[in-house]
Amino acid sequence: MKMSIRTSAVRGGLSRRAWVLAVASTLLSGTAWGWEQIDEGDGIRVYKKDIPNSDLVAFRGDSLIDAPIEKVLWVLGDNTYRTEWVDRLKHSRILEQKGPYDYVVYQHFGLPFPASDRDYVYRGKAVKTGPGKVVLHLESVKHPKAPETVGVRAQLVKSRYELIAKGKNQTIVIVEIQTDPKGWIPSWVVNLIQKSWPRKTLTALRKQVKKPYVKSIPLPD
Repeated sequence: MKMSIRTSAVRGGLSRRAWVLAVASTLLSGTAWGWEQIDEGDGIRVYKKDIPNSDLVAFRGDSLIDAPIEKVLWVLGDNTYRTEWVDRLKHSRILEQKGPYDYVVYQHFGLPFPASDRDYVYRGKAVKTGPGKVVLHLESVKHPKAPETVGVRAQLVKSRYELIAKGKNQTIVIVEIQTDPKGWIPSWVVNLIQKSWPRKTLTALRKQVKKPYVKSIPLPD
């Protein structure tokens, strides 16, 4: 099937480069993976996807950021300035540094009254998936150095950042989040809050990579 599509495209006058870009655009949009686009603006697209056997919804966003992939990766791994750009993050502490691209972190998020604050203990691990491509996987774990919860210990089910270098000074960033905040918060409220997460995150990341103290970090091997 793939070969027939490619052959017909080339015969129809579509160049190989244009065909590759068209396929890449389809994959980037998320439609090929069951994502439904629900918002677009300011160069950011947001999608949602229903999760089988769950009332919670996964959300996704993508955008082109004017910064080298090495700087974007540094911001994502940096813990010193993380509270400056991550929405509602009050405290972040590295519990274990397993390697330059592998760590366990504790994070405390402040929520408006009457909801209790949430905290997470999760592992972040960045892996190179191809030339100029990196995926940072985030998933909740248990850790002996984790403090007592400040309110409710939430679960980061499956989240990730995918970085794709576009030339030397731009990076396509794709973010996905699927989290269970636990506690009494109704699912529809959780979905409403998380719906805005991709846009807030990508908007804040755009600003953060422009800070004068931001450094570059080599991509994983």
